[in-house]
Amino acid sequence: MRTLSRYIRDSYLLTFVLTLVVFTFVMCLMVLFRIADALAMGGSNRLILTIFLTGIPSALGFSIPISVMTAALLTFGKLSANGEITAMKSSGIRMLQIVREPFVYAVLMSIVCFYLQTEWVPISYHMRREALRQLGTESPVQLLEEGRVIRDFPGYTVWFSAKKDNELQDLFIYQKEANKPARTIRARRGIVTASDDKRSLNVDLYDVRVDPFYDDRPGVGVASRFPLVIPLDRMGGSTGPKKKSDMTLDELSESYDAVAATYPELDAEGRTRQAMVLRVEYHKRLVLALSCVVFVLLGAPLATRTHRSETTIGIAMSLLLVFVFYLFIIVAETLTRRPEFQPHLIVWMPVALALVLGSWLIHRTD
Repeated sequence: MRTLSRYIRDSYLLTFVLTLVVFTFVMCLMVLFRIADALAMGGSNRLILTIFLTGIPSALGFSIPISVMTAALLTFGKLSANGEITAMKSSGIRMLQIVREPFVYAVLMSIVCFYLQTEWVPISYHMRREALRQLGTESPVQLLEEGRVIRDFPGYTVWFSAKKDNELQDLFIYQKEANKPARTIRARRGIVTASDDKRSLNVDLYDVRVDPFYDDRPGVGVASRFPLVIPLDRMGGSTGPKKKSDMTLDELSESYDAVAATYPELDAEGRTRQAMVLRVEYHKRLVLALSCVVFVLLGAPLATRTHRSETTIGIAMSLLLVFVFYLFIIVAETLTRRPEFQPHLIVWMPVALALVLGSWLIHRTD
């Protein structure tokens, strides 16, 4: 039995490592796109390295569970197709004994994912956001890209049709700041310069239409010149409460228990919804950490019963099961606007279904 366990373990670990490398590389492609943007903005080598390194924990948080599932499907699919599972059962070895080694490693991967999801990923999100904010302060004018809706400046949405040096054409700006009415600004052209301390963008707008023109009363106004200052010190969420993605598990727990103190600007209904948003995020982190164990318990007997050893089919089945798993999480996050539906419990539904189905398949396989 020891030799058999070693054989299953080595086959599973080899497949797991290979799939982990592939899926992590795919997940890191988005980080590479951010690095390309940073290079285009003229960011320093230190900032570019920070953006790359802080993208790895979040990539691993997704690639590890997918690799655990894929490795289980490929390994046990091959063993079943070669008749090795049948030979093991004929020798009196139960399915639970066969999946024991992969299950142990899945538990270890769940522990790794727990620390990733609860500590490393939120910290890396916050560090990356701060790096992007610093990138904006190093070369703020470079943040402006023609033909793209720009939401990098908190409280402002900016679009313009063309750019030549620091002159912008056909601008549309939507301004929404706290304690002020929402304002739309249209201008034929604008000249952008950075302040001396690079903490704000000075935008001189020409041939401007502003609605409302004044903060204290409604009404459209026009002007031949309209100066606008866009602050940069709040980029990346450096002020105010952290975003949910930046919070550790303990911070999430503290925030939804004291949501009134954390978000004083919200009314009673808004606080209820925000508390549910944080609660769903809290339970989602736990479910994603536990997913490794669930995927092995489901993937091993499922692959055994399908008797398919093809790599493409195994990967396709893995991606389909992971998609269904994450679909419940997406639904739960969508229903945070309806707290009466208790969406934080919906997050646990794929875990319960996978445990029931996996246990039933293992029993049927025996």
